[in-house]
Amino acid sequence: MTTKNEAYWEGYRAESARQTAKSARAAVDAMPDLAALAREVARDLARDQGIKQRIFARSPGVFSGMDAAELGAASSRELAARELKVLGIEVGDGDPVQLLDAHHAGRQWMRDQMTGGERRQGSASDARDGGSFIDKFFAGI
Repeated sequence: MTTKNEAYWEGYRAESARQTAKSARAAVDAMPDLAALAREVARDLARDQGIKQRIFARSPGVFSGMDAAELGAASSRELAARELKVLGIEVGDGDPVQLLDAHHAGRQWMRDQMTGGERRQGSASDARDGGSFIDKFFAGI
């Protein structure tokens, strides 16, 4: 083998190593940021869990027929759709969580109007009777 031939092959191997390193770096750069993706998923799950707790706190009686595993596996959209169905409200193409929030906001506005615009806390007699007159009125609707 001549010196020229050895220099050629050595350069060829060096260039091949550079190309391999370059393509490996490009592959690493093309990968998504898994830590950021995990943070985003965790944030979305926490938000969904918070919405589920809010829905459950407003009307726990609607979900009394569900066991804990079923309640834990359901998404906030499923719980909202279930409550709206019980209330007799058709979901259609809308977001069930937004529809349910609008429904409860309307009920709260009506409560405020019926109590003279002031936010009133329930009294001890309300607790003994199973809720205030306003809550009983809205339960009949």
